[in-house]
Amino acid sequence: MPGEPLILRDADWMPEALKIGRPRSASVAASIAAAAHAAAPAPAPAAAPAPSAQWLEQQRRAAYEEGLKAGRKAADAELEQRAQALSHEQAQVREAMAALQREQKELQQRRQAGEQQMSAQRDSLQRLLQQLPAAWEGFLQAAEEDMLSLVFEAVCRITGEQAVSRDGARAMLQRTVQAWHGRRPLSVHVHPDDLDALQSDAPLRQMLSASGFTAERQTLRWVADPEVQLGGCLLRSEEGALDARLEVQLQALRASLAQTREVRREMQREGQRQGPRQVQHDQTTAAVGGPFKPAGEAAR
Repeated sequence: MPGEPLILRDADWMPEALKIGRPRSASVAASIAAAAHAAAPAPAPAAAPAPSAQWLEQQRRAAYEEGLKAGRKAADAELEQRAQALSHEQAQVREAMAALQREQKELQQRRQAGEQQMSAQRDSLQRLLQQLPAAWEGFLQAAEEDMLSLVFEAVCRITGEQAVSRDGARAMLQRTVQAWHGRRPLSVHVHPDDLDALQSDAPLRQMLSASGFTAERQTLRWVADPEVQLGGCLLRSEEGALDARLEVQLQALRASLAQTREVRREMQREGQRQGPRQVQHDQTTAAVGGPFKPAGEAAR
């Protein structure tokens, strides 16, 4: 009836509140009822039975087997990866070892080649050292004549320059008189150009006087002899002569040098025939004044 309140019984409640307004039309009310019925929760399903212990054990074993298989697969993959890496490292090590062996072999070959070259050079040097004495001796023998001539020319030049001077002529006569062991009277033969200078030489006169040779005592006689060259002298007495002429002394020097050379060569040949040994040899050199000759054999 109009004016009486409406009481809803057995109505489905919605989770959200509805605003009650003015009365709706029949179509609107039907729509609202349909929406409320659709939004109503579905009835709860029947409770599933609790899993049995056997099923749980099966599930546990299946999960264990699956985890074990996955772990083994992962371990196998890791081992395979490590094996490949190790194989690669081993290959690199083998290559490095091979390269090192090649370098060592090349170094050994170079060292052997160097040792062989050094040995060949040492043998060659040893042969040269063994040949050096003979080669040097041959060189000296080949140059000996030239050296002898050069020395003789130098001696002649130096001696000649000194002999032509007044001091040289005085020194020559003094040495010759000191080497004289003959009797008096003594004849002194000198070059005519040296005669005046020697006769007027005070130190020379004193030396001759001290030796017992003076013109006043008739124990000394000066002779101007053109066959005696400048700087030379020739002493004569009844028992012999002492030739101190420059050309005679130079000839004696040349003969002495040649004799010395021949003696040395003979000693070398003797040493080569008999092997190395100590050879003692005494050689007598000619006096500056030359040998003493009996009268009548003085060189002219």
